[in-house]
Amino acid sequence: MIIGKYNILGKEFKEEKYVSILNPTTQKEYAKVYALNKETVDLIYKFAKEKQKSWEEKTISERAFFISKWADLIEKNKETLANLIVNEVAKNYDDSITEIERSITYIRYTIEEMYRINLEAKSSEQFYKGNKNKIALIERKPYGVILVISPFNFPINLAISKIAPALISGNVCVFKPATQGSYFATKLIKLWEETGVETGILNLVTGKGSEISDYLVTHPLINFINFTGSTNVGKNIANKANMIPLIMELGGKDAAIILNDADLEDASSEIIKGAFSYSGQRCTAIKRVFVNKENKNKLENLLLAKIKKLKIGLPEKNADIIPLIDQKSLKYQEELLSSLNKEAKILIGNKKNINNNIFYPTLITNVLPSDRLAKEEQFGPLLPIITYNNLKELIKIHNDCEFGLQVSIFGKDINKLFYLANKLDVGTVNFNKKGQRGPDNFPFIGYKNSGLGTQGIKNSILSMTKEKVIVINI
Repeated sequence: MIIGKYNILGKEFKEEKYVSILNPTTQKEYAKVYALNKETVDLIYKFAKEKQKSWEEKTISERAFFISKWADLIEKNKETLANLIVNEVAKNYDDSITEIERSITYIRYTIEEMYRINLEAKSSEQFYKGNKNKIALIERKPYGVILVISPFNFPINLAISKIAPALISGNVCVFKPATQGSYFATKLIKLWEETGVETGILNLVTGKGSEISDYLVTHPLINFINFTGSTNVGKNIANKANMIPLIMELGGKDAAIILNDADLEDASSEIIKGAFSYSGQRCTAIKRVFVNKENKNKLENLLLAKIKKLKIGLPEKNADIIPLIDQKSLKYQEELLSSLNKEAKILIGNKKNINNNIFYPTLITNVLPSDRLAKEEQFGPLLPIITYNNLKELIKIHNDCEFGLQVSIFGKDINKLFYLANKLDVGTVNFNKKGQRGPDNFPFIGYKNSGLGTQGIKNSILSMTKEKVIVINI
């Protein structure tokens, strides 16, 4: 049994209570991390608040020195970190390495981007009938203490994408990872400490959500919350946050839309990658397919052939379809399939390996827009096929959904592609490619119940800083 120990308030901490972390593949206890109580959380917030001003007063270059050194240490230890991701969240090794390398690049680009955010100036004469007697200097100031809450599925990237922009702009962070991923977070924090940075700038909190979650998100010293997770949890946080500014990256029900002139071979390959990577446990996974009647059978046959080639097994062996994060997720896949309309047909899949928590990739045809699988986020390897008759019907069905993250449209008629892009109620439209989060200099936006605020490196820096205006009277 390994225990994820870490320093609290700048010194070694002793805790008798722990949270257990299961290995998704074996379903056995893999590690333990501290189960902090409200009193300790309170001390961490106060400690972070005390340290924030000294961190803010450093120059960008001084802050960048430690953040850059952190990236170097992560790169030096990436193989070890990748194996931790494999064991704790059952992501295959190659994808774990890719996630770590992306996070290293994210940190380095964030530093560069901070240098490009300039002081702005305005003159009073720019206003209607204005004169020249005032000049405004507009600079950006950090909010202060940022609460960072990250999910299990990208334990480094979706932590770094919040922490790096916050730190480089002069904020300090209280970092609460998902329980599944908490042991990995203790190692990430140790590498941060190895940079020689002063204590209290990045503070880890682990524990049972039932005991500390409400206290974490309502603490009076929080100045900003940056959260990635489920829509239900996000709504709960938003309701309790009162006037605290938020960024929320929530759920998705991303669609692939097949137009009559689509290249079905290319489209089917993109759909397979988009739907089944990491067993569909991604907010940007393709979770439903809309196809016209003329292309339906051919598309299904292509998808069927490609699904049969997917490697099903353990993350250590770089399988495509790997264990789901927990038994609850596996049971949810079964629940959605059992709720389908009577005409729906499972073309392949609907099998499971309970011992390794694996649900086989499943393709379902004749799914109706009213089916739960057509509306709810499965977060697993289920792919429903929905038929549409015309573009008007397609737009209506697509938009009749609580989520609005991304969509992938496959076709060749540029006018039709742009017509749909402007009609579909989502944050990002992809032409002839699966959806994804990034490149990380792009804005990342969720409409409706898919999120709140805009991410992407520059947008995250801007979101976690506030404008301050200094007026010079001439």
